[in-house]
Amino acid sequence: MAAQEAGQLSVLAALIQPYAAGDAHDIARRLIARFGSLRTIYSASVEALCDATGAGPRAGSKVAAAIVGARRLAEAATREVLLGQATDTNTLAFRQYLVSRLGSRREECVMLLFFTGERLYIAEDLYVGGKRAEIRIPLRRTVRRAFDLDARRIVVAHNHPSGVPQPSASDIAATTRLCAVLEALEITLDDHCVVSGNSVVSMRAMRLV
Repeated sequence: MAAQEAGQLSVLAALIQPYAAGDAHDIARRLIARFGSLRTIYSASVEALCDATGAGPRAGSKVAAAIVGARRLAEAATREVLLGQATDTNTLAFRQYLVSRLGSRREECVMLLFFTGERLYIAEDLYVGGKRAEIRIPLRRTVRRAFDLDARRIVVAHNHPSGVPQPSASDIAATTRLCAVLEALEITLDDHCVVSGNSVVSMRAMRLV
């Protein structure tokens, strides 16, 4: 197994050892067999992780919690590149951040990032969906959240698990609706980015925003 040859098995086993005891290597092997790589394990849902451990509900939930905790720590560290300076969606750092958050997810997700009028990062929300072909941007929640945060700019990003990063007709239609709603409220939609694997396509760069 390529993952084992790359040392991924031992890395994963070491992470879950405190929660899996003597079964750490067996559970790590099952996770890699199910998901194929650490990157995919990293982005898997809690439910999928629990199911793949084959260790029973209690041990499985502990292992899943350990992996999710490691994910949140890594996400917080990665997010530091957005803090304290104006954000441009076309920069390499921003694109790498989107790839780290969305690139390997198997289910379609929508991420909303909120910024000040000066493009300073405030917060983000992630909505995990399914494998449907079209995205659903939660308009009411987005507007309410923007007002709560006093955000003046928003960036939308979502992934295409299919591997094709080009925006679909439904992506464009959803973006047009959101842009019209936000514009009426004096909030700017800076961009809508589509992420697939290591690729990021900017709808602003395509003149669709």
